[in-house]
Amino acid sequence: MLSKLIFLCADAVAILCWGRLLLQWGKLPFLHPLAQFCLKGTDWLVRPLRKIVPPIGRWDTACILAVFIVYYLATILNLLNDLSQLQLNVRMLAANILISLILALKALCYALFLGLFVRIFLSFTQTYSPLLATLQRIYQPLTRPFSFLRLGQYDFSATILLLFVYLTIEWFVPYAINQITLWLLIS
Repeated sequence: MLSKLIFLCADAVAILCWGRLLLQWGKLPFLHPLAQFCLKGTDWLVRPLRKIVPPIGRWDTACILAVFIVYYLATILNLLNDLSQLQLNVRMLAANILISLILALKALCYALFLGLFVRIFLSFTQTYSPLLATLQRIYQPLTRPFSFLRLGQYDFSATILLLFVYLTIEWFVPYAINQITLWLLIS
């Protein structure tokens, strides 16, 4: 139960960090409520990291590092919770790094998934909003290879991206974590 709570909190912070990164990259106005929510929810972690890792172009690398740190700490806390049964070794710490990277990818997929659904909803309800324009800037490079799926005024190019994100969340992430766990058990 404690493990699930730890990872639920880590997921929430990680999705906010990815959302912050994507919305900054898409140039959402700073005063937009969603931008403010992401900033206020992650400033406590991202701002100190920005002193260590400066942004690279339009990419706020402190957000990426924050996601990795959150998941690494969550995996370490989970490991310490189960430490009575396990021995801490270098192989286990390496596995935690790999699992943290995979969980960071999962959180990015969830952030992209949520953003795509917001984009779809806004495209039907509002002809123009700053958030819709930002989401278009974020997703246009990702959906451009599938532009052949645009039929008149209807754009189905995001369905391939949704399918890819869904398969990553539902198939790749559990498979990769199981493989790492097997690697640990075989040793």
